[in-house]
Amino acid sequence: MENNSHLASCCNDLCSAVRNRYFYGKLLDVFHFELEQRYFNNKRWLLNRLVGGYGVVCGLGVTLADDGQSVIVSAGLAIDKCGREIVICQPSNPFPLPAPPADSADAKKKWDPCDECYINLSICYQECPIDPVPTLGGDCDTQGPCAPGAIVERYRLEKADGPLPPVSVLSKIPNAIANNEVQYDVLANYVTDGCVKPDEDCCIPLANIRIPGPGQKYDQNCIDIAVRPIVYTNDLLYQLILAMNPAQNHSRNQKP
Repeated sequence: MENNSHLASCCNDLCSAVRNRYFYGKLLDVFHFELEQRYFNNKRWLLNRLVGGYGVVCGLGVTLADDGQSVIVSAGLAIDKCGREIVICQPSNPFPLPAPPADSADAKKKWDPCDECYINLSICYQECPIDPVPTLGGDCDTQGPCAPGAIVERYRLEKADGPLPPVSVLSKIPNAIANNEVQYDVLANYVTDGCVKPDEDCCIPLANIRIPGPGQKYDQNCIDIAVRPIVYTNDLLYQLILAMNPAQNHSRNQKP
């Protein structure tokens, strides 16, 4: 697997985009083809990150596997904090969970439910080189010169100790509306304060998972997906607008 540290760092700064300028007789080499791909990828990732936002777009449910000791992430789509698309085409392989403490009197006596009784699960963008082909001057550590002919955009699941904090539902611009009017100067100042830069860790949290106590087993109630950020798509915003008038929704659902 390719190291993606350079991918995370390249999206932290707002820089002038550079694209190819074509003319008859121009020599096209590896640099220029990579420049072409990098231009369109960076433009798309920039819009994803600063206009669409990051988080889960759809799917990516976290469910307990049949063995009771691992979880499976369902198919879905997320945008990571660097603006890159993370796609799961089919349910993931079972991801192992920490084993609960042994069922013993000593373990029960020492058991103290706290932050250490939780792990959090995240999904990360991962590029993997595939399709090795012969080259005139390869970069593979093999007897014959070869190089990967393609890159597949995949993902990886990561776990870390402790629970993630709940997602805040409080507005960062509480003074944007006063007397039922939008305060445009407040919005202008908020936008002008600066562009949000992604964290060094561009992964997207999916769930907090509680580790059962001694003698207990995992169940679906141990999995909390409310800690995941979500992307507010146009359809989701429309549903939120409809939900603001529950009385009208109730009247529409009634049969004449």
